[in-house]
Amino acid sequence: MCYVGIIVSSIVYRRFAKGKFPHKEIFFYEEAGKKYGLTPCYFRFDDIYEERDELEAFVNGENGKFVIKKVPKPEVIHNRSFIHTIQQKRKLQGLLEQGIIIFNQYNRYPKLEIYEILNQNEELIPFLPETVKGSSSSLLKMMESHDELIIKPNKGSLGRGVVKLSWVNKERWELSYFVNKSLETERFKTIWPKKLKQLMLNPNMIVQERIPLAHSKDGVFDLRVSVQKNDQGAWQVTGIAGKVAKEGSYLTNVAQGGRCKTLELLLQDMSHLDPEQVRKDIENLSIKIAKQLECELPHLADVGLDIGITHDGFPMFIECNCRDLRYSFRNANLLNEWKKTYETPIGYASYLYKQKKGAENYEAM
Repeated sequence: MCYVGIIVSSIVYRRFAKGKFPHKEIFFYEEAGKKYGLTPCYFRFDDIYEERDELEAFVNGENGKFVIKKVPKPEVIHNRSFIHTIQQKRKLQGLLEQGIIIFNQYNRYPKLEIYEILNQNEELIPFLPETVKGSSSSLLKMMESHDELIIKPNKGSLGRGVVKLSWVNKERWELSYFVNKSLETERFKTIWPKKLKQLMLNPNMIVQERIPLAHSKDGVFDLRVSVQKNDQGAWQVTGIAGKVAKEGSYLTNVAQGGRCKTLELLLQDMSHLDPEQVRKDIENLSIKIAKQLECELPHLADVGLDIGITHDGFPMFIECNCRDLRYSFRNANLLNEWKKTYETPIGYASYLYKQKKGAENYEAM
């Protein structure tokens, strides 16, 4: 039996222990395993011991119930958990030195680091909103260059702590932010509000040019694009789902009230655009972004990109998620794409096993 390891978070691990999976998505891994002749096993970083050839993991037993079982340490592992501690980093390095292949080894990178990697590629520069480290001086320069800015954490997710700064007329700026899910605004001329001063004193903030996002009849929207390596070892766009901000909001994140819809449905409100061409442009950009990131982030194989389009259909990169939660596809009723986002990494694991066995056979000759 050939195992493929999937490192999960403690939250997901507890679901295995309780046998409760709200949306049954874990069984997509199981179906993919049958397709590719692999047996998925699920464990945490804490379950790995470098000196041992086995580990305890959850595997699918009888009647679809998961049980803990001792299994050989998988030679190919897909990381779906964040690495938080020095001990976990050392453990990861130890596994790599043993010849174990781990893809998406690290899946949380600072947004500014991602921007700087992409900015090295001249072909991508037109598709990148200007992004700088937050400070009073950098914010002043950005305010001189752009009418709308987004201030957000360099590390973080789900739209928390994201603030908008807009030039509303010849004399005033408007700062917009949420307090307990209620939108607050402050207007000012030259004296910055206390909130803005505090943000620029926070070393974890970045300032980004705000993309003039397209509008559907339901509101402003951007897109979640799943880009993954497939069973041929090549990058593919597995799915595209739209995220629409709730009325009066500038945040499209589902966690902040955004709703998910298909790209085709959103483009129905933009009759001046060719849906096929828009999709093609988004896919081409997404593949280029993934390939560029791969140059600096080894063993990257599964990312969720936030891509915006302008009124003219021009695609723009917003940010990258190296642990795509995938629920945008489920919420948009893109059930086939949702399933494929789980199947494709298993296919890539199969490809890695074939490459690994091929190399071993070659060395044995």
